[in-house]
Amino acid sequence: MPLKNYLGTLQALIAETPFVNSTSIFYEERPPTAGIIKGTLLFTDGSQLDFREFIITQPTLQIIKYAYNYRKEHLLVFRYDNANDPAARNLSTYPSHKHIPQGILEAQQPSLGQVLQEIVSKLKIP
Repeated sequence: MPLKNYLGTLQALIAETPFVNSTSIFYEERPPTAGIIKGTLLFTDGSQLDFREFIITQPTLQIIKYAYNYRKEHLLVFRYDNANDPAARNLSTYPSHKHIPQGILEAQQPSLGQVLQEIVSKLKIP
């Protein structure tokens, strides 16, 4: 899948996500078969998701490096990433992991869609 097609898929996903007030998305192609997508989403409660994905597009689309950082004001709510964090080294999902205010958890690599679902579930009024 070409990077522009994947970007269009992400933009459609974001457009369908409730509680999103504004978006800013940047992408950079890294020929011949790679690219970076970075974005910021602002939600109705003032919270913010900053994300980045380093993508290889051939032979199939693969997200090689990622970070999905969700915060309210300057306080971390959660962050998924696959950075080589020494504190996560003993987790079974390493290098993939999830940061929460209480520490680091095992976590498989989520899609942006899964991250948005998690955020929306936190924003829904019971």
